[in-house]
Amino acid sequence: MDGNNANNNANNAGNTNNNANSNQNAQNITGQNNNANQPNNNSNAIDYNKIQEMIDGRNAKTEDSVLKSYFQKQGLSEEEMESAINAFKTQKANQANAQNKELSDAQASLQKIQLENQRLKIEKKAYDFVEDLNIDNKTMPYLLKMADLNNCTDKDGNVLEDTLKNALQKVIDDVPGLKKQVQGNVGITVGADTNNGTNSNNGVFDFGFTGVRPRKQ
Repeated sequence: MDGNNANNNANNAGNTNNNANSNQNAQNITGQNNNANQPNNNSNAIDYNKIQEMIDGRNAKTEDSVLKSYFQKQGLSEEEMESAINAFKTQKANQANAQNKELSDAQASLQKIQLENQRLKIEKKAYDFVEDLNIDNKTMPYLLKMADLNNCTDKDGNVLEDTLKNALQKVIDDVPGLKKQVQGNVGITVGADTNNGTNSNNGVFDFGFTGVRPRKQ
């Protein structure tokens, strides 16, 4: 009996080891399958710059081949062919530069026109605030020159009325003399006031200026 029990224990231990090995193998297989199913981000990454370099390089080689074939048919020597190819590439580069400059000039001209149109819209709208700002129409051009109008339009070129009015008001706050003058005895004094607050002329001509004496004969 004891011998049979020992054999049974040994068999059970062997079966346990076999089961453990089987489970380990299953886990390894499962792990390998999971790794295989995971996407390889490195392999899927597309280097567009590299592709463009390859295309440009191939295009350059194709261009050289076409040029050599053409000039060979023209009966040019190797030296003449090389000179002709260089001349062709130089002319091509000059044409590309000229086109880029023309495009750049056109864009600059268009931008200038847009800025001028925005300026006209701003100036037109500014005159709507003449009464609110308490200034004369003739004062507005000077006010517009001194005001910071850079942020008075949105991205679509529309005038931002509140921003414009605030910009104009800031100039007036800094230079109060731009406001309308109160009507009354407003004059310019040239020289000393010789009347001392009296109404006597004392030999002074009354032209609205105080202290201007006649020239002696």
